[in-house]
Amino acid sequence: MRLYHNKPRRPKPKAMAKNETQKQKLQAANASGALIGLLILLAWVRLSIAAAAPGSAALVGDRVQLGAALESFQDHRITAHALKSPFSPPGVFCSLDVNDMASSGGVLTVMAVRPDGVMLSWAGGRTSAKSDCHRLDAPVLVSADDYESLVKPQLPKH
Repeated sequence: MRLYHNKPRRPKPKAMAKNETQKQKLQAANASGALIGLLILLAWVRLSIAAAAPGSAALVGDRVQLGAALESFQDHRITAHALKSPFSPPGVFCSLDVNDMASSGGVLTVMAVRPDGVMLSWAGGRTSAKSDCHRLDAPVLVSADDYESLVKPQLPKH
């Protein structure tokens, strides 16, 4: 009785083997080209998103310490809006007097960064001699430009 499964395989003709090797090389080149193209696309998307950001350098957890040792802000006031949560719409507005805040001392902490501004929490004394922003028991929303005006070289950002 003869077993056919032990029958040796016939080698492929050289032309067929050469064509298969060329196909494999072409497939590898296409795959690496697609991978490089994908990486370039991802880098471009990342740069586009960074360029389209609201322009704020604020990061959640950043702290701006205000104290009497800082240079005078020369009547620097910032418009702020009360917020209930990071997702709530801006509420009533008040004016933050940075000179008063610096004289009484305290820390502004970034709680969230939104497209319409930066959500801050204040831990310190009064916020204004004229119209205290309810001592900022709740977080407030300030514009990204106003936040940037706070983060000047004379202010330590943690």
